Amino acid sequence: MATPKPRKRRFVVSIVGVVLVILGVLWITVIFPSLDKVPTSYARTYYFEGNFTVVNPATQSMDFFPISQTLAQKANGTNDGALLIHEKRTVFRTDTTPPTDISSIYGDESTLAINAHTLMFIPNIDERHRTGYWGPPRGLGKDKSSFDLWNEGAHAALPANYVRDEEFRGMRVVLFRIDEGNITIVNPQSQLPLMMSTTINLWIDPKTGTVVDQDSTTTTSMSMAGNIVPLQISNVRYAESTIVDLMGVAKDAARMLLLFTIVIPWVLIGVGIVLFLIDTMFIRRRRRSAA
Repeated sequence: MATPKPRKRRFVVSIVGVVLVILGVLWITVIFPSLDKVPTSYARTYYFEGNFTVVNPATQSMDFFPISQTLAQKANGTNDGALLIHEKRTVFRTDTTPPTDISSIYGDESTLAINAHTLMFIPNIDERHRTGYWGPPRGLGKDKSSFDLWNEGAHAALPANYVRDEEFRGMRVVLFRIDEGNITIVNPQSQLPLMMSTTINLWIDPKTGTVVDQDSTTTTSMSMAGNIVPLQISNVRYAESTIVDLMGVAKDAARMLLLFTIVIPWVLIGVGIVLFLIDTMFIRRRRRSAA
């Protein structure tokens, strides 16, 4: 009368094995994709340095001065499925003591609306109807060689194209570049038509989509008497502290991706298969013994 009990226990082991395999598959196809998003607790501050060359109306010459920028971003809720991110850009002229706040001219503040999973803007919710990507998607490289990244100066999504693979401070990255000229824009103060040209280099960790370094050169010009006259030239890049911070972010994100996309699901699947095979083997042995 006691012989059925081991069979029941072995039957339970097989069920547990199958359940673990199913859970592993569900983790890959359903559970992790639902968790893979920008969290509602997101907050990050980026620091930039560089210089502006700006036309001086009084002297009709170009004035050069160094600057620093801070871009502070913080998630502040959701709206109809969109993650809302408030961002504020402040700009300081650093050749004065103390530095002069010129954010009233060059700064910006707004709230973004993005799809937290895909990083794409949701235009019908975003207050400026932005389009394209908020940040680079994962998996960029030769096979995924372009994406449209929103550019506030152009008020449009501009194509970022693959240039080459590189090694950046011991990390394998892909270099993507935005290189656009003669974009028609409007001066927000005078409403006069202007032209903008920009070159932006993005060094991206392809595994996580993290931009670990960035530099840009942007020229704003006006057509006067048939000539193109530059009004402002900006050269801006990540500050060293931001490069170090973002490299840490990329490494931490890569470790988490390894854990959540490979280790957890395949451990579940592997243990499930082992349990099922062991139980099947014992069942066969018992049947042979009984025969």
